[in-house]
Amino acid sequence: MTDEKTVPSISQLPKRSAMEFGDKPFILHPRTVSFKEFDAESDKFAAGLAELGVKKGDRVALYMWNRPEFLTAFFGILKVGGVAVPIDPAFREREFRELLTDSEASVVVTGDVEMQIVEKTRGGLPSVKHVISLDGGNGTIKFSEVLKQSPPPEVEITPTTDLALIMYAARERGYMGSMLTHLNMMAVLVRISKPELEFIKEGETTLIFHPMHSIFTLNDLCACLLAGNSLVLEKGFDVEEFLSHVEQFWVSRVMMPMANITLLTDLPNVTARYDLSSLRFVCNVEEALIRDVAVEFQEMTKVPIINTYGLAEGSGFVNVPPVSKTKLGLVGPPAWGVEEKIVGERGEELGSGEVGELLVRGPQVMKGYWKKPEETERVLSGGWLHTGDLAVKDEEGNIEIVGKKKRIIKFRGYGICPVELECVLKEHPAVMDCVVAGKPGLVGGEIPKAFIVLKPESRAGQGELMRWVEERLAPYKRVREVEFVPFIPWDRIDEFIKRMMSRRRR
Repeated sequence: MTDEKTVPSISQLPKRSAMEFGDKPFILHPRTVSFKEFDAESDKFAAGLAELGVKKGDRVALYMWNRPEFLTAFFGILKVGGVAVPIDPAFREREFRELLTDSEASVVVTGDVEMQIVEKTRGGLPSVKHVISLDGGNGTIKFSEVLKQSPPPEVEITPTTDLALIMYAARERGYMGSMLTHLNMMAVLVRISKPELEFIKEGETTLIFHPMHSIFTLNDLCACLLAGNSLVLEKGFDVEEFLSHVEQFWVSRVMMPMANITLLTDLPNVTARYDLSSLRFVCNVEEALIRDVAVEFQEMTKVPIINTYGLAEGSGFVNVPPVSKTKLGLVGPPAWGVEEKIVGERGEELGSGEVGELLVRGPQVMKGYWKKPEETERVLSGGWLHTGDLAVKDEEGNIEIVGKKKRIIKFRGYGICPVELECVLKEHPAVMDCVVAGKPGLVGGEIPKAFIVLKPESRAGQGELMRWVEERLAPYKRVREVEFVPFIPWDRIDEFIKRMMSRRRR
């Protein structure tokens, strides 16, 4: 599968894998499901969605933690011609409502814990016609009752233009939904499946604990179907369970942000207690590589760490270095068929050793932002995806990501939009103005720090303002530090933030 003109749609992957791999286990944990059974189950879900009135182009939100039902629903949505909208299950009422309103999803598929948030918001979401939950109740449809024996409808999908996903990610101006076509997603799979990369090999087992709403996790999931890989699915990262499952299921590869790698290096006697010899490599995603931690992990486990680069607007993985030739910290050259260049402030292309913004072009670049034509025009200016990430390349063309041009906070792999935190803080009756920025942390990238101007005669403590945000947004967005200032100079805000951060470190 190397010719992108003939690649199938993502919705065809379960059928193709069922025909090729049949009764071989696709899911090994938490329950065993063969490739054939998975295809049949996702067919049934597609048929059920069709009976509920879901048709081609309709958006269906997926709001649940990692579990087999997520996979079934995801491919069922695609098979009926729908557009999947994965939503972070850590989101609270405010964030959930924003993304449901923006996407105009007609159906929500949710878990039991997440159902509490759905119940609070459902009345204010006129576009939502049906809610599918695992156990049913409270006016929802039980997941198992959606599975219908009738065949799913035959839907003609044009991979180059029809959407498969709307992937929301935090950006400078709030959450942006990247419109990803079937071809966008398949283009990534074609590239990461190249034999010379040694990234995907047939017959292996991968472990997924990274949240399913991540584009990188969805890349990995689709790669498993393409290559006949078996899957160990965990709800989250429990270090002892993770190590036990690597040994028990003979796991070959795993995507693991640096924060989790750090936890493993802090655990005593890992290699004495667990057999990790099945691991070919660990893939760092969504976080900057911490060199000292990576070196310690590799020396301790003898398992190499490969550093990759990607983003939602690029349908996931953009740079994946060959496993056997990776250089620690570098993300390698662009993947096969992808063009990249590094440009300066005036748009001029820079040479090796010069730092500038990374631009990307290729068939995996998104169609645009959902309902954001002006933002689309800005970020896809000149036919190139302006990533907002700062990079430098060496003489061999290997890319290293060294920073970011965009004002986004990266905490343990999560993107946090400062504007969102600022809006929530300004709703507090004592806050007149504020700015939030990322402060370098010991582990996990940056922590959100707020500089706040209080209203005259108003009083509010640091703890009160931190709790105000914590009660309204996902836990990982919690403001970790607050500093009160007399005013905020918005006309030179970057200089202000830089000066305040450096002053505190002296």
